[in-house]
Amino acid sequence: MSCFRNLRGLLPTSMIDWPGKICAVLFLGGCNFRCPYCQNPELVEAGGGGEDGGRMEWEDVEAFLRSRSGWIDGLSVTGGEPTLHDDLPRLCSQAREAGFAVKLDTNGSRPHVLRRLFEAGLLDFLAMDLKTSLEKYSMVARRPVDVNRIRESVALVLESGIEHEFRCTVVPGLVDLSDLLSLARIIEGAASLVLQQFRAENTLDASYREVQPYPGELLVRWSEELSALVPTKVCGVLTMPAHA
Repeated sequence: MSCFRNLRGLLPTSMIDWPGKICAVLFLGGCNFRCPYCQNPELVEAGGGGEDGGRMEWEDVEAFLRSRSGWIDGLSVTGGEPTLHDDLPRLCSQAREAGFAVKLDTNGSRPHVLRRLFEAGLLDFLAMDLKTSLEKYSMVARRPVDVNRIRESVALVLESGIEHEFRCTVVPGLVDLSDLLSLARIIEGAASLVLQQFRAENTLDASYREVQPYPGELLVRWSEELSALVPTKVCGVLTMPAHA
């Protein structure tokens, strides 16, 4: 039997996690960052997810996927930070062998893992979270971050030739327009930058539940300015301003 560690949850169906596809979402436990606005705090520690760690068996996940063959297009692997787990390449391989495309969400802190996945042809889509300008990375991650690894991961994604997007959750006090412009310059040539609206709920640091998000119309204006460097869109904003 296959055995994968830290399988913590499965969202049966999502129409928003993978642009243009219907997918299931598999959550892996454990993260090397401690971003205060993280909305999956139960997944930050490797053993998170309940008394038994919320552990799932891959056989159950695979059986579910096969039961949805023809309905869902693929599997999105997220976390936590999936690249922390040595068995990630094998997990992606088994998902593809079962006939499903694979998307990976990552913070880009472990480029050697991404290189291995790209070289083995195990990914169909990659979404990389960018936290803020490189100068402020460790402040936001609340851990020492080697930003050269972030740069390396960006370069690997851009060189990979696979579908991708870069994302940034725009949190007041942590990310402003100057930070976003700095990031956009680093990822010039990317297919897409997504500005994600911050939601002040279920955050790792409870004090961030009192932070007021940026107005949606401001994020839209910023996305228009950033699009001069890289195609940029906004998600998580319920109302968009009418254009004159």
